[in-house]
Amino acid sequence: MSKPRWAFAALAYLLALAPTPSGAAPSSAEEGGIVVTRSIQGAWLLKDDPAQPGRNCAVRFFSARKNAAGMALIGPTSRSKSSMILLDGPDIPAPPAPKEVRIDVDQRGLATTSMRANQMPGPHSSGMLAVQVGDLRQTMASMRASESDMRVRMDGAEVLTLNYDGLNEAREAMSACLDGKRYAGKTVREATAEIRPLGASTIAGSAYYKGALLAKKQYPPKGSQAVGLIWMTDEFKAWYEQVKRDKKLPPTIPESILKHFMSTTIVDDQGGFRFTRLPPGEYMLIANYSYKENVSRQEVIGRTDVYAGNRYIGSNDHIASWSYDVMQGTSYHKTVFVRRDGDTVTVSLDKSQLICFFVCL
Repeated sequence: MSKPRWAFAALAYLLALAPTPSGAAPSSAEEGGIVVTRSIQGAWLLKDDPAQPGRNCAVRFFSARKNAAGMALIGPTSRSKSSMILLDGPDIPAPPAPKEVRIDVDQRGLATTSMRANQMPGPHSSGMLAVQVGDLRQTMASMRASESDMRVRMDGAEVLTLNYDGLNEAREAMSACLDGKRYAGKTVREATAEIRPLGASTIAGSAYYKGALLAKKQYPPKGSQAVGLIWMTDEFKAWYEQVKRDKKLPPTIPESILKHFMSTTIVDDQGGFRFTRLPPGEYMLIANYSYKENVSRQEVIGRTDVYAGNRYIGSNDHIASWSYDVMQGTSYHKTVFVRRDGDTVTVSLDKSQLICFFVCL
């Protein structure tokens, strides 16, 4: 039996707007490490080196927002006695080679601070800014526990906006690491298991909309979070049936339900997506995005009356043709089953006008 339209729209809404569960480790934290603290803002992770106590210590803040700026505090390594603050973000230009630059840092309630930094190439065609510091403990002590809208400018142009919290806990973990002590905490995998299902399976594929048999495919924008995944357990289905009976979303959603919602980033121009580390089970893939559609119309802008002698014999309309692009929204879904742990399921998450005339309700 097909789901009511409003109920399906509610699922798409939840996937797009449901808050990150309290204590969630962001997906970019998949690199590993020990979770120091987590919040709606993001997570601090600690990396240490048991083979070299007091060396190779680093704490990094991963924002819970996609494509947001991050920050790392890096202590002395086995090769260097110096420490540094590393800033990364999608708006920092990536130079062909490292170079020294001057940056201005604006923090709320404080005067602008100007300092030297090294601009370096980073991942995903973006750049990074490395600020060398002498005494990392002293530098951490001078930093505030949280920042809101801390802005960094380079050559007068804003290249980074940073929001974080939890620095007090990160500072304690980093100090313990610098002292050669092991920090007791959960690994990323252990922390992630508390907020989302974990396994060894993958659901991957591409999403697109096709408005007619010969129409071109319309893909969700690369870099968007247009595809979501819902883990369809018995617990979630019972909650969802209650929502449908009430015909409204509850004001708050339990964390046990929020863990069923996952989203991912479209990785290419053909709507490619990928969900990894999933257990076997039933899932619902949902696509929810806008695409550009060309609309043509004609408008009568005038008329010429035709006479033969003094006798009216007809009129000719003056017609202007207009063509313009409009943004159209679409939402659709597909049920996927992962049979065995470790399986990779490849899916074409598509919606065509002909097929959806029958089934996309």
